[in-house]
Amino acid sequence: MAGLASRTRPPALLSSGQPTQPEYNGPTPMIRPFLAITGFLCSTLLSTPVFAAGNYEENLKTLAEGVIAESVKAKKERLAIIDFTDAKGVVTPIGQFLAEELGTQLLVAGDVKVVERKLVSSTLKKRHITQLDSVPPKILKGVAKTIRTDVFAIGSYIDSPEGILVTVKLISPLNAQAIGAARGMLPKAGPLAEMVKAANTPPPVKAEPPKGPATPEGLGFHRNEFYELVVRAMSRQDTQIRMDLTIENRSPRDVKLLCLLQDTVLKDDQGGQWAQRVESNREGLCTRGVELSPREKDRAVLTFTAPSDAPAGSQFTLSFHEKSPRRDATFTIEGLAVEAPPTPVTPVTP
Repeated sequence: MAGLASRTRPPALLSSGQPTQPEYNGPTPMIRPFLAITGFLCSTLLSTPVFAAGNYEENLKTLAEGVIAESVKAKKERLAIIDFTDAKGVVTPIGQFLAEELGTQLLVAGDVKVVERKLVSSTLKKRHITQLDSVPPKILKGVAKTIRTDVFAIGSYIDSPEGILVTVKLISPLNAQAIGAARGMLPKAGPLAEMVKAANTPPPVKAEPPKGPATPEGLGFHRNEFYELVVRAMSRQDTQIRMDLTIENRSPRDVKLLCLLQDTVLKDDQGGQWAQRVESNREGLCTRGVELSPREKDRAVLTFTAPSDAPAGSQFTLSFHEKSPRRDATFTIEGLAVEAPPTPVTPVTP
């Protein structure tokens, strides 16, 4: 206990008998890193510009003031503003809107004169100029003289999460070189926000109807997975109707098309039924049939005989009863009409 007491020194006393205060040697080692980090964060946050949080009109005014300052510095009083482009160098509705907004703000400020944008656009269009970067200085001088401008203002923009970053460059018509620049961040507000939203919206996908086989030329047709049968023409002579057909094999294998003679008939709009007779169809589609290789096409003829005392019909329907390749399959082709016979020419007696 004596040794411990000897190590502990009592506080020093003033001449009045009061103990003295311990001497301050700065923050402790634990507090120093904390104060250093806090100071760094504060300086970083205060020095970083927060463009997007500002007001649109205020930021646009600041951008215009930057352009005016660069123009005054270069001793240019009359500006011609070109439509702004996106990051790919393409003129867009947003770029045209930004150019118009900047021009209006410059006119409001009144420190420089702005050439009418319609005059600028029409003059450039007549000379087939889309971008000033590729224009020879001689031609650029001619354009500047025509619209009476001292300097061209070209701009580009980048769509970022913080806002629209706009860069404006002043181009001298004497040498097509940049003589000044200004930059500003515009918040996505008002019409600008709507235009950005529209630009980022993917275009609607137009649903196109599935493209099927084209309708063949003729009076009517029937198509299935095996073949396509087309009625090409119909002609009438006395009590018979001749039907000219084409058949095409649409399957990957050989196909034989054969119909039933008595059940494959032609019906008219007067209720009459025109049948096939054996003597008129000995080599026809319903007696011998047609054999086709894959994708092969051939012709066939069906001859129908009118019923006794049948009235003259004008519209016909083919009722087809198939025997091969689809056994006992049936289909109809409606709206068939007989071709009118050619009108005889009456000789004129001189």
